[in-house]
Amino acid sequence: MRLLLGKPLAEKLQESSRQRSAALHAQDIAPRLAAVSVGIDPAANTYLQSLAARGKKLDIAVEEVDLSEDTSERQLITTLERLGADTRLHGILLLTPLPGALDEGHIVDHIVPAKDVEGMNPFNVGLLADGRPRFVPSTAEAIVELLKFHGVALRGARAAVVGRSTVIGRPAAYLLLKEDATVTIAHSQTPDVRAVTKDASVVVVGVGRAGFLRGDMISPGATVIDAGINVTPKGIVGDVDVESVSPIAAALSPVPGGLGAVTTELLLRNVLTAAERQQNN
Repeated sequence: MRLLLGKPLAEKLQESSRQRSAALHAQDIAPRLAAVSVGIDPAANTYLQSLAARGKKLDIAVEEVDLSEDTSERQLITTLERLGADTRLHGILLLTPLPGALDEGHIVDHIVPAKDVEGMNPFNVGLLADGRPRFVPSTAEAIVELLKFHGVALRGARAAVVGRSTVIGRPAAYLLLKEDATVTIAHSQTPDVRAVTKDASVVVVGVGRAGFLRGDMISPGATVIDAGINVTPKGIVGDVDVESVSPIAAALSPVPGGLGAVTTELLLRNVLTAAERQQNN
């Protein structure tokens, strides 16, 4: 079985972004991202540290905006609107999931589309659904970019996406459609998920359940993309039961080592794109 490692692609993306960042700085434009978090989430804190470290390598400033867990919806919206009006900032990232009392679907309406580098605002979601993506959730984009980088054929392929979240499943399905794959989405209410995944040559899983995808759920020679992140006593693992899937799959993106670094680089690339567009406008 071949491992679809993310590091070579991440390095390629980083080199391209380094050149674009240098060009912006030469015009006295300092790319800056505001990362908004509500409450204390260890996983989010770890991600922010990684994001800031990678941003530093590209000379992209990552400004952390930490709000308390009891922040009201109005307070969060006011913060997003303030950041949207701040001409020093080029990108806004709202870390999710939000605490239960906050309506994510309503709140993302208040992220300025031009700075919505994670593609959460309905305007950017609509462009993606229409086949004209501008900003796309970075994990979903990483899925397709990793497949293409490793030469996995998508045109005409039968692809199964397990999970319908707005940051992984749904946008990944739209992007696979754009690559001319035939896509089926399975989710918690799908009667027989195995029937869907067995019929696919490319399987993407992102449901947040360790070991969810087993070997008996895929066809021989399938390519599997693991978009799950689960914290266990043994460390970070994905949604794939690697032991049972490995003898059957032709290729697998590992966790860790697969999508993570690519996701971060794509998000930072979106910050650069936002800065360039704002400068041109």
